[in-house]
Amino acid sequence: MLRFGSAGPVHGWLGVVMGLAFLAPLGAPASDADLVVPEVIPEAIPDVITGADVVSPRRFYVTGIVGSSFATLTDDLAGRYTGGSANGTLFTAGGALGMAFDRPFGAIRAEVEGRGRDSLKDSLAVTTIPLATGSGTWVAADSWSTMANVWRDLSVTDEVDLYLGGGIGAGGSTYGTTGHYQLTGIAPDFFFGGPDTAQSFAWQAGCGAKWALSERVELDLGYRFFALGATTTTVTRMEGHFFRGTEDIRHAFSASEMLFSVRIYEPFRALRR
Repeated sequence: MLRFGSAGPVHGWLGVVMGLAFLAPLGAPASDADLVVPEVIPEAIPDVITGADVVSPRRFYVTGIVGSSFATLTDDLAGRYTGGSANGTLFTAGGALGMAFDRPFGAIRAEVEGRGRDSLKDSLAVTTIPLATGSGTWVAADSWSTMANVWRDLSVTDEVDLYLGGGIGAGGSTYGTTGHYQLTGIAPDFFFGGPDTAQSFAWQAGCGAKWALSERVELDLGYRFFALGATTTTVTRMEGHFFRGTEDIRHAFSASEMLFSVRIYEPFRALRR
């Protein structure tokens, strides 16, 4: 007769059963509740301002731009004959492709921008030559610019950011001038003029505010000061029908610009689904 108080087969079987009960979860198929998915932690990089490690998603964007350029064309010829410069308000439009890098307090945006501008045309009276009357017309047509910009956004609220920055690049236009003047008591007119294609280094600086309509769409109102470096154009001088030589005229283009933009982040997201 077997007794529970003595060592024997029952104690041996109890040990086997308890061992199997302990090992059963290790060999049993795992249920959904038993599966633990490790959390994926995005790569962190130091912020350029605070030095703290922060998650930095990158977002591609496209921007459409329209606005007004309050432009000025200055050159040696205008200063020599009229004492002034050509001025006008021009329509400007273009676009940009860029990448936004999220940071604390706002993103850093790097982009390539291209824009065109209406023709600047102005007429000025000849005033600097004694006893002379006449006028000249100055034109900067087909103006264009291609810029590489960097902007720093500064968050004000979840929807509103302020920003500042600028860029460098190249730009140009078709520069032209035609004019004439006549000295009192002298019959023939004196003519000057000539068209040429001019292009040079360009730069801009600006600031603005942007408002997020949604996670992917922003409205942007900004100011830019844009300038083309001085370049040289050759013009011809005539006295009546007689050729009187050529002159190399230095001229420069600059503009204060108010721009309205619509920015769309990840515009091709739907195509990847």
